[in-house]
Amino acid sequence: MQRIILLAAAAIAVSGCATTDTGIPTGVAPAPASRQAVPAVALEGGLVERAGIALSPADRAKALQAEQYALASVPAGETVTWQGRDATGSVTAASPYQVGDQNCRQYTQRVNIDGREYVGRGAACRGEDGLWSLLN
Repeated sequence: MQRIILLAAAAIAVSGCATTDTGIPTGVAPAPASRQAVPAVALEGGLVERAGIALSPADRAKALQAEQYALASVPAGETVTWQGRDATGSVTAASPYQVGDQNCRQYTQRVNIDGREYVGRGAACRGEDGLWSLLN
């Protein structure tokens, strides 16, 4: 947990070590309102949508937020967890690598619904705008 906070502190102010139900440190300042909805679009619905997993809009948003945070801020192998109303999950990203001049990462999203686990694996690259997009 401290490594996550140390990385986040380099970019934004951190005021505590507790985590929210998305696994994101509570002291991390949220992105401006205009950028909060963008990661879902940038990730094209993320691995959850690609796998066809039916989630409520609120649970889907939490899953996508966890994907974006894991890709952008968490060291390789560390897990970001999220807790929704009808589902829970976790995202674990691998080490970053370069494709041209883009940073990319492979990652795994696990979703638990009614005692069943769904696992999605994929890769995403960060564009010039700082947003992550799934690779085909």
